[in-house]
Amino acid sequence: MIRQREPIVALATPYGESAIGVLRLSGKGVLEKIKPFLKLKGAVKPRYAHLVTLVDEEGREIDEGILVFYPSPKSYTGEDMIELSLHGNPLILHRALELFLSAGIRLAEPGEFTRRAFLNGKMDLLQAEAVADLIGARTELAVRCALRQLRGELSDRIERIRSQLLELIAYVEADIEFSEQDIPTLSREEILKRLEDLIKDLEDLLATARVGNFLRKGLNLAIVGKPNVGKSSLFNALLGSQRAIVTDIPGTTRDFLQEQWNIGGIPINLVDTAGIRTTTDPVEQMGVQRSIEKLGSAHIVLLVVDGSKPLEEEDLSIYSMVKDKDHIVVLNKKDLGVCEDTAKAFPEFVMVSAKTGDGLEDLRKEILRRAGFYTAEGGSIYVSARHANLLQNSLSVIKLVYQQLREQDISPEILMLYLREAVHYLEEVIGTVTTEDVLDSIFSSFCIGK
Repeated sequence: MIRQREPIVALATPYGESAIGVLRLSGKGVLEKIKPFLKLKGAVKPRYAHLVTLVDEEGREIDEGILVFYPSPKSYTGEDMIELSLHGNPLILHRALELFLSAGIRLAEPGEFTRRAFLNGKMDLLQAEAVADLIGARTELAVRCALRQLRGELSDRIERIRSQLLELIAYVEADIEFSEQDIPTLSREEILKRLEDLIKDLEDLLATARVGNFLRKGLNLAIVGKPNVGKSSLFNALLGSQRAIVTDIPGTTRDFLQEQWNIGGIPINLVDTAGIRTTTDPVEQMGVQRSIEKLGSAHIVLLVVDGSKPLEEEDLSIYSMVKDKDHIVVLNKKDLGVCEDTAKAFPEFVMVSAKTGDGLEDLRKEILRRAGFYTAEGGSIYVSARHANLLQNSLSVIKLVYQQLREQDISPEILMLYLREAVHYLEEVIGTVTTEDVLDSIFSSFCIGK
């Protein structure tokens, strides 16, 4: 059932000078509230573009624009809704907002338009989250994935799992209610097989969570190593531009450099750090300390070593810092030859020449592999941290039931309770059941006009 709430207004375009600025309004009686400030010929027709003149309380002209009215329920929010396009002068837009607020229309909260669309059943919670993902997407891949989620593809996959659980619950309930009648039920082996299928489906979705997090927030990739191993040269080579200063003087990089990059559609926060070594120079010491701090926030570390020379104590010291993290050893200076003892010191490595570009494609592929991109690429639907937490809860319950059922009989009543708990977590993902706190958390990250 569509509910018309109090009218709200917000600027739907970025604040600042632009050709057009769009004001979005939604809620009960919103058209009647702003009519005193509009001059137009004839009645307002739904979904028609009307040339209007915006006037103040005394009838003085403020601007001309285009108004489109979307009556409930066929609108983005499901409520009566208006989009008013004016010239993108901040003074005009601010004055329009003042007029509408004076008419008793409230300024919208972050994400409130999409929140109302969710509450009115125009989209589920996964689709609502996809709106924010689409706006904030930093690569074409992230845009495509957000669009697929907005179209409901992730919702459909989770809904299929939920439906299979509900069907299983129906059989269990029938076994409880009609145990003495000739009602078809499932054998223990059939239940186990269905649980196995559910476990696989959930594990497949959860396998996309790592890439999903990187798509939404970016992958922090830190380049570390001792001075003069070619960190800055590698940084420049990966970016394809001379961003970092490169010299033969040790300690040239005194602080970290950070640039936005992407490979395979995954946004990368690429960081070039100062060379890590023991030094008495107080400025360089600060750079070394910042390099060590960057290791803590890196999802993947590129440890750069001069592959043409024997290892030194500083190389081994830095390796001890990163070996327990997700890291890739990069043996640089391939063009100068390979020191066999250095190559034998590491179980895995990638050989490159930052100078010639040789091996850089192999390094890119290895970064993607470590990020989990290739294992998750097939579905092109990636769950978020919120989704993953709830899916994991559901999976844990199903695995517990599966293990107990394999080892011993479980009463239908207990089995049904477990299955209902698993369903509940899935319904939290979609938003069939949710709390105000969860909605506040999700929609607070939206921009105000969306």
